[in-house]
Amino acid sequence: MKNILTSSEMKKVDTETIERIGIPGIVLMERAALSVTSLIMENEPVTKTVQVIAGVGNNGADGLAICRMLHLKGYNTCTCVIGDINKATEDFKTQLRINENLGISIVEDFADCDIFVDAIFGVGLSRKVEGKYKDAIEYINNQRAKVYAVDIPSGIDGSTGEVLGVAIKADYTVTFGFHKVGTVLYPGADYCGKVIVSDIGYESWENSDFIKYATREDLKYLPRRINYSYKGNYGKVLIIAGSKEISGAAALSALAAFKTGAGMVRIFTHENNRNILGKLLPEAMINTYTIDKFDIKSLQAAIKWCDVIAVGPGMGTGEVQTEIVNEVLESKIPTVIDADGINTISRHNEIKEKLHDKVILTPHLGEMSRFLAVPAKEIAQDLIKYTRKVNYKYGATVVLKDARTVMANKKGTYINLTGNSGMATAGSGDVLTGIMVALLGTKTDFEKVPALATFLHGVAGDLAAMESSKESMMAGDICNNITKAYNGDF
Repeated sequence: MKNILTSSEMKKVDTETIERIGIPGIVLMERAALSVTSLIMENEPVTKTVQVIAGVGNNGADGLAICRMLHLKGYNTCTCVIGDINKATEDFKTQLRINENLGISIVEDFADCDIFVDAIFGVGLSRKVEGKYKDAIEYINNQRAKVYAVDIPSGIDGSTGEVLGVAIKADYTVTFGFHKVGTVLYPGADYCGKVIVSDIGYESWENSDFIKYATREDLKYLPRRINYSYKGNYGKVLIIAGSKEISGAAALSALAAFKTGAGMVRIFTHENNRNILGKLLPEAMINTYTIDKFDIKSLQAAIKWCDVIAVGPGMGTGEVQTEIVNEVLESKIPTVIDADGINTISRHNEIKEKLHDKVILTPHLGEMSRFLAVPAKEIAQDLIKYTRKVNYKYGATVVLKDARTVMANKKGTYINLTGNSGMATAGSGDVLTGIMVALLGTKTDFEKVPALATFLHGVAGDLAAMESSKESMMAGDICNNITKAYNGDF
């Protein structure tokens, strides 16, 4: 797992690196500038003209160094400084003296150029952008020039991703050392363009307080099959899904569970779904119920049989569904609760109190809003806060599904960086439920399951989008790419 830092955490890392480890700040600055310079040289021919728009802080100092390095490589460069140079940081003044010694001057106006380098603000910005800074950002955004942002697009809050009035719309963002919360959460992520995380010499910083994200390297935590084994070694998965009118949710969850390695899958669903599910998934065992003659003993028998449970997709809400969710929670078996399972809990405070640390809740914003009785718009403005809030209060792991899925459990907070807008399609969440419960069944470390499952789900969605398009992909396409995702074939 790799780190995602807030602005204050990044400041502490900088301070520790400079003061405790002893790497001078100017050395870090040179390495940061070189990483941006190298990307521009890789992408842009030397015939392109470049203007650096710099503030008078250390982000602006990075910009001055970039201007110098590109100048020495033969690019036609200039720098426009916004702010009072007399109030500049010492590193800015050092970089300015170096540029003056090389004959690289400061210009007062914006240039008609091919490339802008945004070095106005760094990740520490926390106030609304106004005045000449706002004018500069709006000017840059209205040009056709390509934009490279230094560390984070100016105007984005590095700790939240919020747009502070106005922000640079970059084509590329080179961020230093670690992803920042502002480069991964929306709307900030939309302003970054392609993000490159550049190693400029920081330690790996193993800190449990930092937000984490999964990468391809973390696939090593997925359990692999041993030669001498049988289907029971890979989890007896119970999926309680579907209703009188809905069969697809159960089918997608069960198929995803099989694709992710579940040894045995039993579907507990409404009687109307027996025939269609039997045809779609002959590999699955099927138990059914009816609303008017619900037999709790059949559910209890299914729960007694299984190792792990997923409950909720397409299930509907009502008295029978309430009884089902209550029985599942009382079993204390590791459980993924999605969709109508969450909606059912939201309507019964006494059931909320039965949540425990072996439960994974997977709400989208609407379901989270009903669960907390907080407007979805308010939750969307601080996904991390509300995800942690539910985890702290109820002990359950929370996977809050959005354009960036945020997760919280007792080991920490995670954000998933895979996936795409094509996955905003019916059934996508049901596929995630199947992946997640299958990983539980195959004895994947419970605390790692949310990050690994959402990573696999997102990669499968990215592969599906490559095969067709974001517009035409369906949940079944995500299922069909789980195998490639699981095997790291991407």
